[in-house]
Amino acid sequence: MPQSTEELLQEIQRLRTEIQQLREMVNALFNAVFEDLEEDWDTLPHREDFNAYN
Repeated sequence: MPQSTEELLQEIQRLRTEIQQLREMVNALFNAVFEDLEEDWDTLPHREDFNAYN
């Protein structure tokens, strides 16, 4: 079923809008994760914390 050029352009615009919304969500999640990591790493862990045999 062929689509008209106008329908294709509308679909492209809809997809661009959805992609932009996804980018915003990914950025928000990325920022939230790294803000949490920054709070957790106020100090460096001690060397003994990395030794699996202790």
